[in-house]
Amino acid sequence: MIPSGLSAASEALGAVADSVPIPGKLTIIPMNSFVPPIPSPLPPYVAMFNPEHWQVQSSVSYNTERAPVTNADTPNYEGGNTRKLSFELTVDGTGASGETREVLADVNALKAIIGFNGQLHETNRLLIVWGSQIFSGVHESISVKYTLFRANGTPLRAVVSLSFIEARDSIESLLKLNLASSDLTHIRRVRDHDRLDLMAYQIYDDSRFYIEVADANDLTTFRTLPLGEELVFPPTEK
Repeated sequence: MIPSGLSAASEALGAVADSVPIPGKLTIIPMNSFVPPIPSPLPPYVAMFNPEHWQVQSSVSYNTERAPVTNADTPNYEGGNTRKLSFELTVDGTGASGETREVLADVNALKAIIGFNGQLHETNRLLIVWGSQIFSGVHESISVKYTLFRANGTPLRAVVSLSFIEARDSIESLLKLNLASSDLTHIRRVRDHDRLDLMAYQIYDDSRFYIEVADANDLTTFRTLPLGEELVFPPTEK
């Protein structure tokens, strides 16, 4: 049974989930705020190809200077568990994969999304979502290597190396619940070509729940969905 009211936090998290236009494709979402979760007006960046690696590095800091009155050899723990994420993205303009992007325009769009935000007076807060992998932070570095060119010198292929530092006001755990858990209420906005059985499969990992979703939203048919309207996906029985 669906709860009678949804909290503002749940609705906000649903809006963030809706910012992932192609489930399964790595997506970088610029955010105005993590808490509460407020997506930026900038569009998300959807990777042309998923990365071949997703490397998360954790580090701690120590004070290695000894106090004058002690001979202790153990460094003093100062803090840490700072996490960094790195991966590489490929942009291809040859059309060999069936999709073509203008490489320079795509790289510049990515730089604009991860770069400086005039309203925040700092770099954009970012959510990086790839399936169940979710990382919230700010970009640390970007390096672009162009590997193929047209006769006039414009690039046809690029490999973009990216690294990010985890944000302290992370909502990663909440988003993982909202994006990946079947025992919470979800909200999804209907887009063109959406099918109720496929939407149910994405949330519940079982397309058979589309009947319960149709009942919960008072849908008279599941073949034609109300474009642009929000559907509620209720919790499932364990």
